[in-house]
Amino acid sequence: MITIATTLIIIFLVIILIGTLMVAGKSDPGYGKKAKNTTVTISAIYLFVTVLAVAGIAVYVYFI
Repeated sequence: MITIATTLIIIFLVIILIGTLMVAGKSDPGYGKKAKNTTVTISAIYLFVTVLAVAGIAVYVYFI
């Protein structure tokens, strides 16, 4: 059960990250330069959430 949950979380986060990068790549050249910081920020948030999700699962498994 926990393996399924972990796999689904990782797949979900990867899909969101890929979607964000695809949307960021479809902008016009002027907007792309301005949106670079936003893309970096969103990617950092996804990385942080991924670390929290994995840590949460580890804590959950440890205390069961």
